[in-house]
Amino acid sequence: MTVKRMASAACLAAALALPPMVAVAKMNDTCFIRRDVNGFSAPNDHTVYLRVGVSQLYRLDLMGDCQGLTFRQSFGLEDRPASPWICSPLDATVVYRETGIRQRCPVTAIHKLTIDEMKALPKRDRP
Repeated sequence: MTVKRMASAACLAAALALPPMVAVAKMNDTCFIRRDVNGFSAPNDHTVYLRVGVSQLYRLDLMGDCQGLTFRQSFGLEDRPASPWICSPLDATVVYRETGIRQRCPVTAIHKLTIDEMKALPKRDRP
């Protein structure tokens, strides 16, 4: 019995020592919370730029061409139900309506732009 209790205590201690998912997400530089997105632009049918917060820009590369995305005035960004954090392409899907039909565009890459990349981005492509 004592060995089982010691093993249980050790497992519990190990679980408590792990950092929570939110802390891990905040440490990752490519993570953002979906609700912090406050602007977007789509210069073509396979790239979306997001403004997150006040001064961060992210580029989302999309799987295939999302026809009509460049003409959208609005779009949605779905995240996984388990967490509001978007840290990898698997965490997000771009959704929008084209002639009343809901379109889904899986994200293949997420890149946080550096200051130099933001400066080099044409003004018409900035969110």
